Amino acid sequence: MSKSDELLSLKGRTALITAGASGIGRAAALLFAAHGAHVIVADIDAARCEETVAEIGRQGGSGEAHAVDLGDQQALDAFLDSVQAGHEVLDVLFNHAGITGPPGLDFDAESWRACMTLNTWVPMVMTQQLLPSLRRSQAASIIFTASTAGIVGVPGLPVYAASKGAVIQFMKSVALTLAPEGIRANAICPGGTDTAGLRAAFQEGTIESSLAAISAMVPLGRLADPLDIAKAALFLAADTSRYMTGTVIPVDGGATVGARS
Repeated sequence: MSKSDELLSLKGRTALITAGASGIGRAAALLFAAHGAHVIVADIDAARCEETVAEIGRQGGSGEAHAVDLGDQQALDAFLDSVQAGHEVLDVLFNHAGITGPPGLDFDAESWRACMTLNTWVPMVMTQQLLPSLRRSQAASIIFTASTAGIVGVPGLPVYAASKGAVIQFMKSVALTLAPEGIRANAICPGGTDTAGLRAAFQEGTIESSLAAISAMVPLGRLADPLDIAKAALFLAADTSRYMTGTVIPVDGGATVGARS
């Protein structure tokens, strides 16, 4: 193992990643496992969840799959009970699951509630309920996936932006609350990332041109790869960032540098 690998080592640690079966979550699951973590992969897609864990195994890592609809409170409660029963110690909680929610101002109570539940309530309650396991770790790290939409105004997604702004403020308060115990909390704010989910947002035949238009607005000239975001999560999970808590890290190719907050 190289010096750099040692700095980012998660050997002997257990990490839980929500929405860990595709896109950024999958990239993080594979990356964390490659750096020594036992990865608990939670995702609503049972088949992809199992495949991700199988791929971890093929690469010599350790993981377990949990198919769960986090938006269903009973399913969420059962999942949390299962994690606590199976893992006395949790070292990394990566609250990644989220949805874009209703477009524009075309929302009602149901669509608003669905977005706020998965994006805001779920990471809140997971942090709360898994705290006993995190407290038993010698290097606990809680990571939240927020968004650049939670930092600067974006058109078309006001409910999503509100949910991610709430995540950032929750993270900051958690960081201050748990700092005396040595438990860290930080947030990653991805910019546009080339995932299947993003591609699905565009009509067939316009996908490549739409992605090119988004890329043109990014100072670095491209969308993020899921691994770009996963590497930031690994940094926050490992001891390399052990003196960092309460931070909000845009991983956006410079998109928010000149934006008005």
